[in-house]
This record gives sequence, structure tokens and C-alpha cells, in this order.
Amino acid sequence: MKIGLYSVTYRGVWYQGEAVNLFDLLPLAKRQGWEGVELDAERPHAMPMDLSPDDRKRLRDLAGELGIEICAVSPNCDLSSPVPIQREAMILYVRECIRLARDLGSPLCKVFAAWRGITLHDGLGTYDDTYSYNQYGFWKGDRRGFVVDAMRELCRVAEDEGVVLAMQNHGPDIVNRYQDVLELIEEVGSPAFKACMDINIEPEADSPAHAREMAQASRHVQVHSHMNGEFARGEDGAVALVAGGYFDKKFWGRQVAYPAYVDELAAWGYQGYVNWEFCHPALANGAPAGIEYVHNQTALAFEYLSGLRAAALETAAAGD
Repeated sequence: MKIGLYSVTYRGVWYQGEAVNLFDLLPLAKRQGWEGVELDAERPHAMPMDLSPDDRKRLRDLAGELGIEICAVSPNCDLSSPVPIQREAMILYVRECIRLARDLGSPLCKVFAAWRGITLHDGLGTYDDTYSYNQYGFWKGDRRGFVVDAMRELCRVAEDEGVVLAMQNHGPDIVNRYQDVLELIEEVGSPAFKACMDINIEPEADSPAHAREMAQASRHVQVHSHMNGEFARGEDGAVALVAGGYFDKKFWGRQVAYPAYVDELAAWGYQGYVNWEFCHPALANGAPAGIEYVHNQTALAFEYLSGLRAAALETAAAGD
């Protein structure tokens, strides 16, 4: 099991300040201790049309020099639109991300079935606009078939390029829980279609039993995972989770069952990444915070996740 940083953390949309340049991000992640970096395929990070062949070679060479893996290239895609030209544009976008992953030596692209996206106000991101209404309310048919057809097309490209597509169990539309991803994988039937399972966005995110169930049920197809949240250091010096999961009314105080989840992953020998992402508004005293806030949360997340992994691997070894 490896731990990494998802570049959306430093894309400049969740804190007040500029994005960290990709060529500065890899050294930063290495200094922070991460073993890999997942590139978010949006500007100003890894949008394929912005990265020339020379840029791609420089990034791949830099990762090699630093000894840090570019573990994923992740398009923020919606493959469910009933508007053909929108869906076709998204298919093209993911195809280009597959080729970018190939060029960077990355083994996979993390994908969404129906990502609603965010909007930016004065440079800061919010989920409020896109999650407050159904943008496809005019469509009365089932959109799941569009996702199946798109994934079949994209999997053929991925197979040719030697890249895996790992679908995240991210809602709220076509996919709402891990079983939805497993059903899509079975229906599409491609060796290039695998799973990115995140306990933090499951409806039962705080249930240790559900965390173990998901990890077990997905073990034959899971190749990637994420975690999010907020952390604080207690009086005893230990890092504690104080928030997690979807950024909703239950975010603060939600105790995502990360310990049980990581324990179960270790028990069956998971070899993929669990990547940290700061993907919600950074707030200090109710006001937008700067990059130092995110630096601090990222350091705490690294300590927390490193501790979970060490404990889980020790438990797994004792059980062998």
C-alpha cells in the first residue's frame, strides 16, 4: 500500500492564493514525504491540451529524478450528459488524458461517471451551484446507458495505450455507492476498467463494518483510493480526524471509518495508492484561508495516513 498526494489540493481553487506549478508540485510532494502524485487534469495543472511533448518529457524525467511516481492522471469527467456534443467532448477529454498518462508513465486515469464539477467565484471553488439543482432535469430517460457506452469506447483506447481506468464511487447521480461501480465494471467487461473506492464518500462513511465490507467486495478490481477531511493535533500530540466525507452539513465531526478501511486493505494485500486530497473550502475563523492552511492540513494528513498504514500492516503481518 502506497500513499500519495492528489494535486487538486494545490490547484488554487480551495484556498486563497495561486496554484502551485506542476514542476514545483512534484518536489513539494517529495519534501512532504508522499510516495506518489496524482495529477488533476484541469487548468492550471494537467490539462492535456496545455502540456506539450517537451512538457510531458520534463515532468516524467523530473519524477524519475525525484524518485516519486506520477501514480494517476485524473480527468474530471461527466460521461452521462444526454446532450451528444457534451458527451462527445468529455469522451475526447478522457481519451487525451489516457494519452497523457501514457506519456507520463502513469498506470491509470481515475474517472467519474457523472462529475457535476464546481464553479469559481473570485477564484475560489464551491459545490453550491452545481449540487443545488439537477442540470439534466429536462431529461426523463436513464443516463446510465450513456456511461456504459462511453466507458466501452474509452476502455478500448485504454487497452491500446496500456492504461487502466479506475472509476470513483462519487455521487450524486449515476454512481452513489461502491456497488454501482462494481455493476458498471461487470457490464462493460474490460480488463482496463477497475475501481477507485473511497470510504469517505459512501453513504455509510462512518461505519467500520461498511468500510470492511466495501474493501472486501472490491478486492479483485480495486486499484486506487482517496481520503479527505480535516485534522487537528490533540493535547497528547496525536493527530485526530475532525471532519471528513462530502462537504455537507455532516462534514464537521464526521468520523470516517478510515482505520477499519485501511486495516481491511492491508489484510488482503492492497498494493495501490491511497491519496490525500484537500477538496473543500479552506476556512479560518469563517473566512477564506491561504495556502499555509492547506500546507498544515496536508502535513497532518500525511502523519495520520502514515500512522494508519503502519498500524494496519503490523496487524496484517501478525495475522499471517
